[in-house]
Amino acid sequence: MLNGPKKELLDLIKHHGQLTIDESVEKMDLAKTTVREHFTQLERDDYIERSYERSGRGRPSLRFRLTKKGNGLYPSYEPEMMRELIRYLQMEGEHGILDNFFTKFWDDRYQKLQEMLEEEQVESEEEKTEVLKKMLEEEGFMPKYSLNKNAGELMVKECNCPFREIIKVTKLPCKLEEEFYRKVFEKNVERTTYIAEGDFACTYCVG
Repeated sequence: MLNGPKKELLDLIKHHGQLTIDESVEKMDLAKTTVREHFTQLERDDYIERSYERSGRGRPSLRFRLTKKGNGLYPSYEPEMMRELIRYLQMEGEHGILDNFFTKFWDDRYQKLQEMLEEEQVESEEEKTEVLKKMLEEEGFMPKYSLNKNAGELMVKECNCPFREIIKVTKLPCKLEEEFYRKVFEKNVERTTYIAEGDFACTYCVG
């Protein structure tokens, strides 16, 4: 977790929407060179991104705003709301709507991965796994993987579950995730550890 001046800087940007380096210096008891270095590090780590704002003639001013990752540091009630929405649909007997929604969601994920694979022009399973890892990182799964080329076995570990609140009311995402890996690698897939059952990660063995 971020703390100290970097977290203070993110809080300022969160409150104001976007800030320039000079505006941040005015609000923080730090030298401009120090503030600039914090901006550089936060941008490098994908917590903030640049935007340009034009006001009259002249060059547009360089401003910074939070990225999706930066906004993710702040509390959100969305997962709990999604959980309650699913529970409501279940109580109303709308199971078909839920099945169709999650099936489409995972179909879209698969299509997204296929487009990424085509763009990267992957040729090996290792290259495919690297692209998959990139997508899982973007989605917040905190993935790790190990590949045994001699045995033709792959182990993918998801150290975080972005659907934790949803899983409390339906295990459909877990079923679709396992099917997703089978479809991606066209091999047998076995889940050997499972966050929903108290493990620290979901581990999928492929091959």
